[in-house]
Amino acid sequence: MPSHPSASVHPKRSASGALAATLANFAIQDWGALAFHVYMTTRVLMAPDSPDATIARRFSAVLLMITVTALALTRGELVKNRRARALIYRIGLFAPMPGSYFALRHLLPALQPHLLDPVLHHIDIILLGQTPSVWLAQFDRPAVIEWFSFFYYSYFWLLAAVLLPSLFLDRGRHFVELMLGGFIVCACAHIGYTLVPGAGPHAAIHFAQPIHGGFWWAQVEHTVAAAGAQFDIFPSLHTGYPAFFAIHFFVNRKRRVYRYAWPIVTFFSLNIIVATLLLRWHWAIDVAAGLTLAFAAQRIAHHLSARECARGADGDPRQPVWEPLFEPKTSD
Repeated sequence: MPSHPSASVHPKRSASGALAATLANFAIQDWGALAFHVYMTTRVLMAPDSPDATIARRFSAVLLMITVTALALTRGELVKNRRARALIYRIGLFAPMPGSYFALRHLLPALQPHLLDPVLHHIDIILLGQTPSVWLAQFDRPAVIEWFSFFYYSYFWLLAAVLLPSLFLDRGRHFVELMLGGFIVCACAHIGYTLVPGAGPHAAIHFAQPIHGGFWWAQVEHTVAAAGAQFDIFPSLHTGYPAFFAIHFFVNRKRRVYRYAWPIVTFFSLNIIVATLLLRWHWAIDVAAGLTLAFAAQRIAHHLSARECARGADGDPRQPVWEPLFEPKTSD
Protein backbone atom coordinates (compact mmCIF):
# COMPACT_ATOMS: atom_id res chain seq x y z
CA MET A 1 0.00 0.00 0.00
CA PRO A 2 1.72 3.25 -1.03
CA SER A 3 2.14 5.91 1.65
CA HIS A 4 0.79 8.63 -0.64
CA PRO A 5 -0.72 8.86 -4.13
CA SER A 6 2.52 9.68 -5.94
CA ALA A 7 4.09 6.42 -4.75
CA SER A 8 1.94 4.29 -7.08
CA VAL A 9 3.72 2.55 -9.93
CA HIS A 10 3.23 3.72 -13.51
CA PRO A 11 5.10 1.15 -15.66
CA LYS A 12 4.06 2.70 -18.97
CA ARG A 13 4.60 6.32 -17.98
CA SER A 14 6.56 8.21 -20.63
CA ALA A 15 10.00 9.65 -19.97
CA SER A 16 8.59 13.18 -20.11
CA GLY A 17 5.81 12.20 -17.73
CA ALA A 18 8.31 10.65 -15.32
CA LEU A 19 10.45 13.78 -15.43
CA ALA A 20 7.42 15.99 -14.81
CA ALA A 21 6.38 13.83 -11.84
CA THR A 22 9.91 13.95 -10.44
CA LEU A 23 10.12 17.73 -10.71
CA ALA A 24 6.66 18.05 -9.15
CA ASN A 25 7.99 16.15 -6.16
CA PHE A 26 10.86 18.61 -5.68
CA ALA A 27 10.60 20.64 -2.48
CA ILE A 28 11.96 24.17 -2.10
CA GLN A 29 15.04 22.87 -0.28
CA ASP A 30 15.75 20.46 -3.15
CA TRP A 31 15.96 23.28 -5.65
CA GLY A 32 18.00 25.28 -3.17
CA ALA A 33 20.47 22.45 -2.58
CA LEU A 34 20.96 21.95 -6.32
CA ALA A 35 21.47 25.67 -6.90
CA PHE A 36 23.93 25.88 -4.00
CA HIS A 37 26.11 22.97 -5.17
CA VAL A 38 26.02 24.14 -8.80
CA TYR A 39 27.15 27.59 -7.65
CA MET A 40 30.03 26.26 -5.56
CA THR A 41 31.14 23.86 -8.30
CA THR A 42 30.95 26.58 -10.96
CA ARG A 43 32.96 29.02 -8.85
CA VAL A 44 35.84 26.63 -8.37
CA LEU A 45 35.73 25.44 -12.00
CA MET A 46 36.27 29.07 -13.02
CA ALA A 47 39.19 29.49 -10.61
CA PRO A 48 42.81 29.44 -11.87
CA ASP A 49 44.44 26.02 -11.89
CA SER A 50 46.21 25.18 -8.63
CA PRO A 51 46.56 22.22 -6.24
CA ASP A 52 43.77 23.70 -4.08
CA ALA A 53 41.53 24.14 -7.14
CA THR A 54 42.09 20.52 -8.19
CA ILE A 55 41.07 19.19 -4.78
CA ALA A 56 38.13 21.56 -4.45
CA ARG A 57 36.81 20.71 -7.92
CA ARG A 58 36.75 17.02 -7.10
CA PHE A 59 35.22 17.62 -3.68
CA SER A 60 32.51 19.94 -5.02
CA ALA A 61 31.69 17.63 -7.92
CA VAL A 62 31.25 14.69 -5.55
CA LEU A 63 28.91 16.69 -3.30
CA LEU A 64 26.88 17.77 -6.32
CA MET A 65 26.64 14.21 -7.64
CA ILE A 66 25.55 12.86 -4.23
CA THR A 67 22.78 15.45 -4.13
CA VAL A 68 21.66 14.81 -7.73
CA THR A 69 21.70 11.03 -7.24
CA ALA A 70 19.76 11.21 -3.99
CA LEU A 71 17.10 13.44 -5.55
CA ALA A 72 16.80 11.23 -8.64
CA LEU A 73 16.38 8.10 -6.52
CA THR A 74 13.90 9.63 -4.10
CA ARG A 75 11.92 12.36 -5.85
CA GLY A 76 11.92 10.23 -9.00
CA GLU A 77 10.74 7.28 -6.87
CA LEU A 78 13.25 4.93 -8.44
CA VAL A 79 13.49 3.50 -4.92
CA LYS A 80 10.04 2.08 -4.21
CA ASN A 81 10.43 1.25 -0.53
CA ARG A 82 9.24 4.30 1.42
CA ARG A 83 11.53 3.83 4.41
CA ALA A 84 14.62 3.29 2.25
CA ARG A 85 13.64 6.31 0.18
CA ALA A 86 13.25 8.45 3.31
CA LEU A 87 16.68 7.38 4.58
CA ILE A 88 18.42 7.99 1.25
CA TYR A 89 16.83 11.43 1.00
CA ARG A 90 17.91 12.43 4.50
CA ILE A 91 21.51 11.36 4.02
CA GLY A 92 21.83 12.44 0.40
CA LEU A 93 20.39 15.91 0.86
CA PHE A 94 21.70 16.69 4.36
CA ALA A 95 25.26 15.33 4.36
CA PRO A 96 26.58 17.36 1.40
CA MET A 97 25.56 20.64 3.08
CA PRO A 98 27.87 20.41 6.14
CA GLY A 99 30.26 18.47 3.92
CA SER A 100 30.66 21.56 1.77
CA TYR A 101 32.35 23.28 4.72
CA PHE A 102 35.32 20.92 4.42
CA ALA A 103 35.55 21.67 0.70
CA LEU A 104 35.91 25.37 1.58
CA ARG A 105 39.37 24.74 3.05
CA HIS A 106 40.59 24.27 -0.52
CA LEU A 107 37.87 26.09 -2.45
CA LEU A 108 38.33 29.51 -0.84
CA PRO A 109 42.12 29.69 -1.38
CA ALA A 110 41.58 28.38 -4.92
CA LEU A 111 39.55 31.50 -5.68
CA GLN A 112 42.68 33.53 -4.90
CA PRO A 113 40.61 36.03 -2.93
CA HIS A 114 41.45 39.60 -2.13
CA LEU A 115 40.87 39.64 1.63
CA LEU A 116 38.44 42.31 2.80
CA ASP A 117 39.53 42.53 6.44
CA PRO A 118 40.47 46.24 6.15
CA VAL A 119 36.96 47.02 4.88
CA LEU A 120 35.27 44.97 7.60
CA HIS A 121 37.51 46.55 10.26
CA HIS A 122 36.67 50.01 8.96
CA ILE A 123 32.93 49.24 9.17
CA ASP A 124 33.41 48.22 12.82
CA ILE A 125 35.17 51.49 13.56
CA ILE A 126 32.46 53.53 11.85
CA LEU A 127 29.68 51.75 13.75
CA LEU A 128 31.33 51.18 17.15
CA GLY A 129 34.47 53.30 17.26
CA GLN A 130 36.55 50.11 17.63
CA THR A 131 36.29 46.45 16.80
CA PRO A 132 35.08 44.42 19.83
CA SER A 133 38.09 42.06 19.80
CA VAL A 134 40.38 44.96 20.72
CA TRP A 135 38.15 46.11 23.58
CA LEU A 136 37.70 42.54 24.83
CA ALA A 137 41.49 42.03 25.02
CA GLN A 138 41.32 43.42 28.58
CA PHE A 139 39.58 40.17 29.59
CA ASP A 140 42.41 38.01 28.28
CA ARG A 141 42.77 35.90 31.41
CA PRO A 142 43.09 32.10 31.42
CA ALA A 143 39.82 31.44 33.27
CA VAL A 144 37.83 33.73 30.95
CA ILE A 145 39.49 32.35 27.83
CA GLU A 146 38.85 28.77 28.93
CA TRP A 147 35.18 29.50 29.63
CA PHE A 148 34.52 30.96 26.20
CA SER A 149 36.81 28.50 24.41
CA PHE A 150 34.69 25.68 25.80
CA PHE A 151 31.55 27.27 24.40
CA TYR A 152 33.22 28.08 21.07
CA TYR A 153 34.19 24.42 20.76
CA SER A 154 30.71 23.31 21.88
CA TYR A 155 29.34 24.81 18.65
CA PHE A 156 29.99 21.48 16.95
CA TRP A 157 28.18 19.57 19.70
CA LEU A 158 25.25 21.97 19.45
CA LEU A 159 24.93 21.39 15.72
CA ALA A 160 24.95 17.62 16.18
CA ALA A 161 22.60 17.66 19.17
CA VAL A 162 19.98 19.82 17.44
CA LEU A 163 20.10 18.59 13.84
CA LEU A 164 20.86 14.86 13.91
CA PRO A 165 18.10 13.61 16.26
CA SER A 166 15.58 15.79 14.45
CA LEU A 167 16.77 14.61 11.04
CA PHE A 168 16.08 10.95 11.81
CA LEU A 169 13.36 11.04 14.47
CA ASP A 170 11.28 14.20 14.11
CA ARG A 171 8.32 15.17 11.93
CA GLY A 172 5.78 17.96 11.61
CA ARG A 173 5.88 21.61 10.65
CA HIS A 174 8.47 22.58 13.27
CA PHE A 175 10.79 19.91 11.81
CA VAL A 176 10.30 21.20 8.26
CA GLU A 177 11.00 24.72 9.55
CA LEU A 178 14.15 23.66 11.41
CA MET A 179 15.66 21.87 8.43
CA LEU A 180 14.73 24.52 5.88
CA GLY A 181 16.02 27.33 8.09
CA GLY A 182 19.23 25.43 8.80
CA PHE A 183 19.73 24.92 5.07
CA ILE A 184 19.26 28.65 4.43
CA VAL A 185 21.82 29.56 7.11
CA CYS A 186 24.38 27.08 5.77
CA ALA A 187 23.98 27.91 2.08
CA CYS A 188 23.94 31.69 2.51
CA ALA A 189 26.95 31.65 4.82
CA HIS A 190 29.06 29.47 2.53
CA ILE A 191 28.18 31.60 -0.47
CA GLY A 192 28.99 34.67 1.62
CA TYR A 193 32.49 33.34 2.24
CA THR A 194 33.13 33.27 -1.50
CA LEU A 195 31.90 36.86 -1.90
CA VAL A 196 33.34 38.52 1.24
CA PRO A 197 36.56 36.66 2.12
CA GLY A 198 38.52 37.58 5.21
CA ALA A 199 40.76 36.12 7.90
CA GLY A 200 39.49 37.96 10.98
CA PRO A 201 41.00 40.22 13.66
CA HIS A 202 43.50 37.59 14.83
CA ALA A 203 45.25 37.81 11.45
CA ALA A 204 44.60 41.43 10.50
CA ILE A 205 45.35 43.27 13.76
CA HIS A 206 48.48 43.31 15.89
CA PHE A 207 47.52 42.54 19.50
CA ALA A 208 49.92 43.41 22.31
CA GLN A 209 49.69 39.89 23.72
CA PRO A 210 48.54 36.51 22.43
CA ILE A 211 45.52 34.82 23.93
CA HIS A 212 46.30 32.99 27.18
CA GLY A 213 44.25 29.84 27.53
CA GLY A 214 44.52 26.21 28.54
CA PHE A 215 43.03 22.93 27.39
CA TRP A 216 39.92 24.24 25.65
CA TRP A 217 41.75 27.07 23.91
CA ALA A 218 44.26 24.52 22.62
CA GLN A 219 41.37 22.42 21.27
CA VAL A 220 39.95 25.44 19.46
CA GLU A 221 43.31 26.38 17.94
CA HIS A 222 43.96 22.80 16.84
CA THR A 223 40.50 22.40 15.29
CA VAL A 224 40.69 25.69 13.38
CA ALA A 225 44.20 24.89 12.12
CA ALA A 226 43.32 21.33 11.12
CA ALA A 227 39.84 21.72 9.62
CA GLY A 228 39.00 25.42 9.43
CA ALA A 229 38.26 27.06 6.10
CA GLN A 230 40.54 30.01 7.06
CA PHE A 231 38.69 32.75 5.12
CA ASP A 232 35.21 31.92 6.45
CA ILE A 233 34.23 34.96 8.51
CA PHE A 234 31.37 36.84 6.79
CA PRO A 235 28.75 36.08 7.91
CA SER A 236 29.68 34.33 11.15
CA LEU A 237 28.31 30.77 11.14
CA HIS A 238 29.26 30.51 14.82
CA THR A 239 26.64 33.23 15.22
CA GLY A 240 24.15 32.24 12.52
CA TYR A 241 23.49 28.63 13.50
CA PRO A 242 23.28 29.09 17.30
CA ALA A 243 21.12 32.21 16.93
CA PHE A 244 18.79 30.42 14.52
CA PHE A 245 18.50 27.46 16.89
CA ALA A 246 17.77 29.76 19.84
CA ILE A 247 15.04 31.59 17.92
CA HIS A 248 13.54 28.35 16.62
CA PHE A 249 13.47 26.73 20.05
CA PHE A 250 11.99 29.83 21.67
CA VAL A 251 9.26 30.18 19.03
CA ASN A 252 8.36 26.51 19.51
CA ARG A 253 8.82 26.52 23.30
CA LYS A 254 5.33 25.09 23.92
CA ARG A 255 6.28 21.85 22.18
CA ARG A 256 7.64 18.81 24.00
CA VAL A 257 11.42 18.98 24.53
CA TYR A 258 11.58 22.57 23.27
CA ARG A 259 10.01 23.95 26.45
CA TYR A 260 12.92 22.60 28.49
CA ALA A 261 15.69 22.97 25.92
CA TRP A 262 15.22 26.57 24.76
CA PRO A 263 16.93 28.20 27.81
CA ILE A 264 19.90 25.82 27.45
CA VAL A 265 20.21 26.40 23.70
CA THR A 266 19.94 30.17 24.21
CA PHE A 267 22.59 30.14 26.97
CA PHE A 268 25.02 28.21 24.79
CA SER A 269 24.25 30.43 21.80
CA LEU A 270 24.96 33.67 23.66
CA ASN A 271 28.28 32.36 24.96
CA ILE A 272 29.32 31.07 21.53
CA ILE A 273 28.58 34.45 19.94
CA VAL A 274 30.63 36.34 22.56
CA ALA A 275 33.43 33.79 22.10
CA THR A 276 33.73 34.58 18.39
CA LEU A 277 34.66 38.17 19.31
CA LEU A 278 36.74 37.52 22.43
CA LEU A 279 38.83 34.86 20.69
CA ARG A 280 39.50 37.28 17.79
CA TRP A 281 37.94 35.20 15.03
CA HIS A 282 35.31 37.70 13.88
CA TRP A 283 34.62 41.35 13.28
CA ALA A 284 31.47 42.84 14.77
CA ILE A 285 29.96 43.18 11.30
CA ASP A 286 30.43 39.41 10.78
CA VAL A 287 28.38 38.77 13.91
CA ALA A 288 25.74 41.32 12.88
CA ALA A 289 25.46 39.60 9.50
CA GLY A 290 25.17 36.21 11.23
CA LEU A 291 22.35 37.49 13.46
CA THR A 292 20.56 39.01 10.47
CA LEU A 293 20.88 35.72 8.60
CA ALA A 294 19.51 33.77 11.57
CA PHE A 295 16.42 35.98 11.94
CA ALA A 296 15.80 36.02 8.18
CA ALA A 297 16.18 32.23 7.90
CA GLN A 298 13.69 31.65 10.71
CA ARG A 299 11.09 33.98 9.24
CA ILE A 300 11.48 32.60 5.70
CA ALA A 301 11.37 28.99 6.92
CA HIS A 302 8.33 29.70 9.09
CA HIS A 303 6.51 31.29 6.14
CA LEU A 304 7.37 28.51 3.69
CA SER A 305 6.89 25.58 6.07
CA ALA A 306 3.08 25.83 5.94
CA ARG A 307 3.18 25.55 2.16
CA GLU A 308 5.69 22.71 2.28
CA CYS A 309 3.68 20.73 4.84
CA ALA A 310 0.71 20.70 2.43
CA ARG A 311 2.69 18.42 0.11
CA GLY A 312 1.28 14.87 0.07
CA ALA A 313 -1.67 15.81 2.31
CA ASP A 314 -5.39 15.91 1.56
CA GLY A 315 -5.10 14.27 -1.83
CA ASP A 316 -2.01 16.22 -2.95
CA PRO A 317 -0.25 13.78 -5.32
CA ARG A 318 3.26 15.06 -4.53
CA GLN A 319 5.66 13.46 -2.09
CA PRO A 320 5.73 14.90 1.41
CA VAL A 321 8.74 17.19 1.82
CA TRP A 322 10.13 14.71 4.37
CA GLU A 323 8.77 11.20 4.10
CA PRO A 324 8.75 9.68 7.61
CA LEU A 325 11.29 7.04 8.54
CA PHE A 326 8.87 5.61 11.08
CA GLU A 327 5.11 5.53 11.00
CA PRO A 328 3.67 7.83 13.69
CA LYS A 329 1.78 6.17 16.51
CA THR A 330 -0.38 9.26 16.87
CA SER A 331 -1.00 12.23 14.64
CA ASP A 332 1.49 15.11 15.06
